[in-house]
Amino acid sequence: MSQAQAAMQTLTQQWYNALVTGLSLSPNNFQLYQGTQPVGPTSDWLWKIFDAVPPKSVNNSYDPSQSNNFSQDYQAVIANLKPLSDNSFQNCMGDYYTNWLNYIQSPKCPSNIFDSPDAMQSAFKKWAMIYAPSQMGCSASLIQSFYNDIVTIANTMFASAQAAGKGYAYNTTIADLSNAIQSAPAKSFTMDSKTQSSDVSHTWASGSTSVFFDLFDFGGGASYDNLTQEATSAGINISASFKHVLTLPGAPLAKTSTDPILSQYTPWYNSAALSRAYGTRDNTVWKNGLPSWDTTFGPNGNLQRSATSLIIVDGIDITMTSATSYSSSDQQVITARASTGFWPFFSASGSGGSSTSVSFSDSGQMTVKITSPAGNPQLLGVLVSAMSEILG
Repeated sequence: MSQAQAAMQTLTQQWYNALVTGLSLSPNNFQLYQGTQPVGPTSDWLWKIFDAVPPKSVNNSYDPSQSNNFSQDYQAVIANLKPLSDNSFQNCMGDYYTNWLNYIQSPKCPSNIFDSPDAMQSAFKKWAMIYAPSQMGCSASLIQSFYNDIVTIANTMFASAQAAGKGYAYNTTIADLSNAIQSAPAKSFTMDSKTQSSDVSHTWASGSTSVFFDLFDFGGGASYDNLTQEATSAGINISASFKHVLTLPGAPLAKTSTDPILSQYTPWYNSAALSRAYGTRDNTVWKNGLPSWDTTFGPNGNLQRSATSLIIVDGIDITMTSATSYSSSDQQVITARASTGFWPFFSASGSGGSSTSVSFSDSGQMTVKITSPAGNPQLLGVLVSAMSEILG
C-alpha cells in the first residue's frame, strides 16, 4: 500500500466514524457506499442494491455486474435442499402431479396462491374441477403434504418468478423512497482529521476496509498521490449537512402485494426454507454436493449477511478545507479536476444538480464545496445484518 493509499484509508475510516456519530447510525451494521451513487429512477435500481450481498468491509463500492447476489445464492440453496418426506399428495395426484406443478408456475395461476393455505386450496379446487376432476379428493392432503413442504414451495415460487421474467423484486419501491425522504430529518456534523478517530476495529466488519479512492480521482490512480498526501498530512476539516437522512428498509418479495408496482411482480422468497437450510448443517436437510452449509453460511460462505436497509441522503452541502499550501501549478491541476467531483462524493458537476467547486486562499490553502440540492437523493450506505440475525 502506497503512502497516499494509506492516507486515504485513514481518512475514509475517519469519515466512516464521523458519519456514524453525526447521523446517529450504528457501527454494528452500517456500511459506507463510496464513489457516486445517485438514486436511480426505478424500483429495479433499489432492488439491485438490496440484492447485492455486502462484503465484510465498513466501506464498499456497488458494482452492478458483481456475481454475488442474494437471489442467485438463495436459488442455489433451496435447489440443494431435500423436500419433506410426506408424498401423500403427490401419490394421490399420480400423473396429474406434473400438470399441477406446471399450472402453479404458469401465468394462469392466481398470483396469491402461495400466500396462505386457503388461497392454495381454492386455486386447486378450481383447477381440478376443470383439468383433473377425478383428483378432487386429493385436496385433503394438499395442505399437509404439499403446502407445508416449504422446500418444494420455495422452489416452485422461485421457478414462477423466473418464468415471469421480470426479475426478483423487493418489498419497497422508488415511490416509497420519494414519499419518505420528504419528511426524513436533517443532520449535520463536522470532522477534523487531526482529532477524529480512525479506529474501526469496533465495527461489525471488525476493522475490514476496502475500495479507497484518491482525494481528487474516482479511479484511485497514482497521478494525484502527491496532492492527496499534501492535503491529508496537513489535516482536513469537513463540515457536512444533509437536509434529509432516510433509513429505507427492504426485504425479498415473499407475498403478493396491492402496491401498484409490486403487484406486477411474482413473489420469489420463502424465509422458512432458508431458515431450514441455516438451522441444519448435515445431509438430513441438505442434499449431497454443492452448495453446502459451509459454502453458504460458513466463514468463507457466499451468504453470510444481507443488506436490510438503505441509507439515503438528500440536500447535500459539504465544505472541505486543507491547511496545506498548494503551488499555483498544483492549484490549476486541482481546479481542472473539480468538474468530475472530489472525495467523498464523486458527482460530476451538473449531474442531478450537483456542483463541486474549489477555491484557494492567497497562501494556497484549499476549500472544496460539494453541493446537491434537495430532490437529488444519493445512496450513502446500507445497513447489514448477519444471517444469524435474520434467520437465527
